[in-house]
Amino acid sequence: MTSVNGTRPAPARIWVLLASDASTAVIIRRGPSRWTRLYVWNTRTDTILPGSWFAGRLYEWVSDLSPDGRHLVYLARNESKRRLHAAAEAFGKETTMWTWTAVCTPPWVKALGLWSAGPEGGGIWTSHHTLVLDHPASLVANQTRIQPVSFTVRGREGTEQIHVLVTSLERTGWQVTQRPERWFGSGKAGALVLRKGKLELRFAKSPHGRWEATYTWLGTEACPGLEQASWADFDQQGRLLVAKEGCLFAVRGAAFQELMDLNQDQPKRHAT
Repeated sequence: MTSVNGTRPAPARIWVLLASDASTAVIIRRGPSRWTRLYVWNTRTDTILPGSWFAGRLYEWVSDLSPDGRHLVYLARNESKRRLHAAAEAFGKETTMWTWTAVCTPPWVKALGLWSAGPEGGGIWTSHHTLVLDHPASLVANQTRIQPVSFTVRGREGTEQIHVLVTSLERTGWQVTQRPERWFGSGKAGALVLRKGKLELRFAKSPHGRWEATYTWLGTEACPGLEQASWADFDQQGRLLVAKEGCLFAVRGAAFQELMDLNQDQPKRHAT
């Protein structure tokens, strides 16, 4: 597979959100750089349903899947003039929406609820239909662009802190073993570390100022290949699943069984 200029595209970046109360996951696939696509994954049957291509960035680490797997809250960004013009047309000329928080029914990104956002956004589910936005409660009313039906929504109160990533992972069985004193500039020595079974997940800030996730196998038996993983987790059935180099794998012993190659899936304007 090659791009329109004859070069091989970089592998897709994959992150997966698991539902805590259903055998459902949402795959967030990023790449080419300005494109994101959602998929719904039935982890019991390994049926994967592709959905919306989104022109822009969807921030997977501040997005959350409802416990029943039916709804996704996400933070998105798109700075294109076309997107800004569309927001002004839909919500008024004074509306500027570089970033926004939305609730959708995956694998489609169409908003059931929509809030303009600033440097912070996203949210966490506290039940199937109850959502806490990572927006100051005092601003939520003014930031609401589409009020979702049949959902209870609030913003964070006062000095309340919402750690979407940690809360989402803890709900699906991860335990924090090391928590940094501060989130910015902490380096590897001050990484956020979580563990689930024999799998360790470490978030640390790179020398380039970007947060990166790395995985380590803590079992005595070998499990090669995790070093290149962009995501890994045990699913609702206890299988070890890994995403690396744009592909999804189920791990059995030291063997990686490919479930799907998402590198082949490209937005039409980039396909050849």
